[in-house]
This record gives sequence, C-alpha cells and structure tokens, in this order.
Amino acid sequence: MSPVRPEHRLIERRSLKVGVMASAVMAVAGIGVHVISGSYALLLDGLYSAVMVGSGLVAARVSRNVVRPPDRAYPYGYDGQEALYVLFRSLVLIGVLSFAAISALSTVVDYANGRPVMPVRLGPVAWYSLAMVVICWGLAWRHQHDWAITGRHSQILLTEAKAARVDGLISGLTGLALLGTPLLRGTMLAVLIPIMDSLLVLVVSVAVLREPLDGFLTALGQAAGVSAESDLIRSTRLALEDLLAGLSCWLLDLTVYEVGRTAFVVVYLNPSQPMDGAALDLIRHRIDERCGDLLARPVRTEVILTATPPFTSGEPS
Repeated sequence: MSPVRPEHRLIERRSLKVGVMASAVMAVAGIGVHVISGSYALLLDGLYSAVMVGSGLVAARVSRNVVRPPDRAYPYGYDGQEALYVLFRSLVLIGVLSFAAISALSTVVDYANGRPVMPVRLGPVAWYSLAMVVICWGLAWRHQHDWAITGRHSQILLTEAKAARVDGLISGLTGLALLGTPLLRGTMLAVLIPIMDSLLVLVVSVAVLREPLDGFLTALGQAAGVSAESDLIRSTRLALEDLLAGLSCWLLDLTVYEVGRTAFVVVYLNPSQPMDGAALDLIRHRIDERCGDLLARPVRTEVILTATPPFTSGEPS
C-alpha cells in the first residue's frame, strides 16, 4: 500500500481537533440563543453544530485507524471505516433535518388552524449570526486548506469542510431572515410574521438536505463495492498496459474501486512464462507504485494470475 506521510496524519488530527472545539462553541451558543430568543431556526443551527461535534470525535478515531495496515482482525485494512463514518454521519444529519422540517410544518399547520404562536425575540440574533458565520467559514477554510496540503484524498476533512460551510450558510441566512421579519409589517406578507421562524426551519432543512444525502449515497456506493468512474479505470488500464509491456504479462482485466481515501486495484494477469513468488511480488510492487503515482492517493493492489478473463458478460471493469 502507498504510505501516508506521518505529517499528513498529524495535520488531519489537528484540523479535526480544532473542528470539534469550534463546533462545541457553536452548539452551546445556538442552543443558548434559542432559549433566549425562542427561535427554532437557531435551535436547528445549534443541533447541526452538535452533530458536527459528535462526528468530529468519531472522525478523529477513524483518522487514526484508516492508516493502520491490514491485520488478522481486518485482513482488508481499516479503510472501510472512513466510508462508514460518512455514511452514518449523513444518516444522523438527514434524521435531524427531517425531524426539524416535520416539526416546522406542524407549527405552520397549527397556525393555519388558529393556534397562537410564540413570537421570536430578536435581541441576540444579530451578534449570534455574525459570530457563527465567522467561525464557520474560518473552520471551513482550515479544513479545506488541510485537505489540500495532505494530498486531497481525506474524505473526512472534505466532509467536515462542506459541513462547516453549510452551517455558516444556515447561520447567516437564518439571521438575515429573522432580522428582516419586522420589515414585513404593513405589507401583504405581514400574516407570515408569526410563523417566519418555522418557515425558515422548513426552507433551511429542505435546502441543506442535499449535502448529507449526496454524502450518504456516495458512501453507500463505496460500502457496497461499486466500481470507480469509467474514466479513472480507463486511465489506470492505459498506465498498467504500458508498465506490463516489458514484464512478459498480458493484462486481461482490472477493477478499481474507492473506499474512503483509498483506491483498491485488482489486476488480472496472464503471464507468458512460469513465474515464482518473488517475480509476482516484484510485479505487484511495480503496479502499486504506478497506481499510487497516477491516482495520487493511498492504493492497495492485488494481482491475480489467470488464463481466463474474470468478467465474461456485460461491460468490462
């Protein structure tokens, strides 16, 4: 497997630690301002940050595990933990956002049926929203920067960067909408003032749902073993055909699939002459090096000697 530099692991862990501390501050602030103002939109913002705290703690553990080599407990390595982390984190966010949307819709229905709704107190909203936007975008920049300098292959840092940007958008847009609500007085939309908070929760929940849903579908595909994109497989095939041309081997087929930050490459070869274990190890090492250079990420390779192509029907890998 292509090695992960120790300094990259350290950068990732520090970035996640900063993220946990910042998210904890935002979660406490969001829930606290909800208590003061009565705004459920700000409560949703605080709960989103609370999920980021929990996911950050889990991510720190996963970050330590995914770089460990295969052992008897995990013979195929620990890489799948990264995909599972993204999968279950996305599920939690989908659950939080769905619950918030249903609760907000219930409030809107109650208001339409004549039930009174408690007004939102706007006192702390402006300062809260400004502070949260600054923290979130600073955190997103930190995660994105650390993701870039560590090789652009950490799904954990990329996921946390996206989440921080989404949290910043929630805080900023929610604050602007709440502070702009009094401007509706005397207009045709004045009837919406009592439920503006619930409408915000509904709109934000639906708008933000795409990010965890995309993450869930991607991680689900990785966990299920879906093949990588055809362009990636094609470029890998061309690189290996060039490499194997001088090694007395025919490349019958190959598969490439991604799990978290790691690419798994299985190569099916038909050698033109007898080959011992040492020669096979040399070929595997050369393939591992070439794939690592091409894909610019950790790679696990496996070489299978066979005279028969592995896929006899459908499209080749």
